[in-house]
Amino acid sequence: MEHLHIEELVEFSTAKRVRKKLLGSRKIVAELLCYEPGQSTPVHHHPEQDEVFLVLEGSGTISTGDGEAMEKATVGPKSLIHVPAGTRHGLTAGDSRLIILFFKAPATPGAG
Repeated sequence: MEHLHIEELVEFSTAKRVRKKLLGSRKIVAELLCYEPGQSTPVHHHPEQDEVFLVLEGSGTISTGDGEAMEKATVGPKSLIHVPAGTRHGLTAGDSRLIILFFKAPATPGAG
């Protein structure tokens, strides 16, 4: 068993968003994302991994899809978002710091 205190792991950088791997096995990975206002993760996809995002603090926008089919949703504390494998997605922090806990499954070697 692993037991972490998320508040002790929160870290921000003005250069780029901070991403920390928290826990991992062959089946699932948990990571922490910390964004300063306006920072983002570009739109991308994971062909074989589902992701689940839980917003712990702050607000922002999640974009899913591609081109004209791109959808955007505002997220805030306690928002829970599921992004199925193969779905293009990206995140952008709003006017405040944004802290997200996310899980990827299955874990894949070298996935980052």
